[in-house]
Amino acid sequence: MSQTVLNRVAQDVVLRAATEEDHEALIAIEDADHSSGADLLQARRNFFARTDAYPSSRVLVVEQDGVVVGVECVAMTEVRVAGGHRKTAYSFNTRVVPGLQRRRLGPSLIEAAERWAQDQGASYFTGLIKTTNTPSMKMVTAMGFETIGRFDYLVLDLARFEPEGTPRAVQFDLYRDPHLMRLRLAAVQSHHFVPVFLERELFSPPPQGAYTGSWTAGERTGTAWLSLWDDRPARRLDPFAFRAVKAFDVMLEGREALDAFTNLAGVLRLHGVRQLLVPLPAESAACAMLRPFAEEIVDLNFVVKCLDDSGPVPPGPLFFDIRH
Repeated sequence: MSQTVLNRVAQDVVLRAATEEDHEALIAIEDADHSSGADLLQARRNFFARTDAYPSSRVLVVEQDGVVVGVECVAMTEVRVAGGHRKTAYSFNTRVVPGLQRRRLGPSLIEAAERWAQDQGASYFTGLIKTTNTPSMKMVTAMGFETIGRFDYLVLDLARFEPEGTPRAVQFDLYRDPHLMRLRLAAVQSHHFVPVFLERELFSPPPQGAYTGSWTAGERTGTAWLSLWDDRPARRLDPFAFRAVKAFDVMLEGREALDAFTNLAGVLRLHGVRQLLVPLPAESAACAMLRPFAEEIVDLNFVVKCLDDSGPVPPGPLFFDIRH
């Protein structure tokens, strides 16, 4: 990453690309202990872990009198929208230190990220913003973003699931079962913003991906299925101390689906998992079923800005990229 100044926002403020030397300042800007609740979603000892998960990314900072006071991360990924491949930029971790938000530093960072994304050939510029973050929603709406969906990111405390008797579940490694993998891929490829990396990495073990297996449990009239994405090593988190793992490809079907998931949760606890971090469409049946067991819920708007002549996103289900 270069130290080249990209823009002088004001006489005492410059916007530039971040460097490794900014790491401690960027961690300090987050100002969170990442030990419980929603902070678990972004917990990491390596600030650049999230951008490093993408083949092309950039971290931008604003600096006032030599001190980093704001940050914006942007990453490129190729996705499917309406069946076609489109390059898409994902904006995240936009932060400005308290007391400076009214100096238009946030919009300056996002505008710089958008220019970079357009230079990379992006058709869409996307982001996830808490539904309760009214100032940020007002800012991005004024910049041309539109809310096209909502996700609930659940922090599930597995101790709240109490199976009757000894819990039972079966583990699958999809990279060893091409037929089952094709079935699971087909289940999500009708969504918009499905990353093309899905076929290469989503069900691949480290180091190519962070997939650590799929689990299923069943009752007479219900089944539960999920896959685990364990990126704790990439985030430099100690797996023995940090027992929260991301879950994706969640499927709950049938009248006894919750009983099946309860068994699955019990087995994961036996394997050392204490919490699951699960993003689900806010209006889905699975979300309604699991919300009562959440330690915390982060409600997120999925916002999109169409770049150049890409046109609006057609109606349809949206896919949540687990790398977020």
